Parts: sequence; C-alpha cells; structure tokens
Amino acid sequence: MDVSSIPIMAALKKRMHWLNTNQSVLSENVANADTPGYRNKELEKQDFSNLLSGMNAGTEVKSNASQMKTSNARHFGAGGSASVSADVKETKGSEEALNGNSVVLEEEMLKLADNQMEYGMAVNLYKKNMRLLKIAMGKGGSR
Repeated sequence: MDVSSIPIMAALKKRMHWLNTNQSVLSENVANADTPGYRNKELEKQDFSNLLSGMNAGTEVKSNASQMKTSNARHFGAGGSASVSADVKETKGSEEALNGNSVVLEEEMLKLADNQMEYGMAVNLYKKNMRLLKIAMGKGGSR
C-alpha cells in the first residue's frame, strides 16, 4: 500500500518537504550573515489552504514553483532527490548593513527555530497517522 495515495499523508509529506527546503534557505542566510553584499533570501510561503482544497477534491495541487537545477544527475537537493520544487526570492524591505548585507542574524535564528518546531509537528502527525493505519489494518499499535 502506497501511503502517498492517502490525501492527508500526501499533504504532510509535501509540508515536510517544503520545511526541509526552507531549512536549507534559512541555513544559507545564516552562513552568509557576514558576507558583504549578500541579499537575504526566503522561500515562498506554502499555501496550506490550497493543499487542503486539493486534498478534498482528490486531485494533486499543481505548483507554479520553479525547479532547482543540478549540474550532475548524481547531485542531490535538500529533499534527497535530484530536483526540489522551490521558489526562492530575495527579501524586500529588510534592513541593510554598511557592507550591503541584508541578513539580520537574530531574525534568521528565530525563523530556524520556528521551522524546526513546525517540522517536528509534521513528523509527529505523520507518525500518529501511520500508527492509526497500522491499528486499522490490525497490525498492532500498542504504543
């Protein structure tokens, strides 16, 4: 049985994938906090209501996000596959240091912590749904 065919599991998988990609973008910002001229980047917000409406309709939601390119087929993206769906953009209107860097380290650290909490929540929801499926199939779930 492919759990990806279950709408809630597919939505959670997409959410975890987005959060994983967001972690990479935020980490890049932190790593370049002292790089002169580096522009703060952010991942386009995931439209969760769109994900849920696609779940209710029973169809997969199409995204207009661009694909990250690799120079070699053996290179992997943040999600563990060769292509990661993401729309990364520069943050507009953020403060800028004298060296042209627009990363505010404190804000990025808060975003990282928030991203980590959301990822943990998505993983826990995924685990609980898997446990419910196992119980429904009569394969245990005593924990």
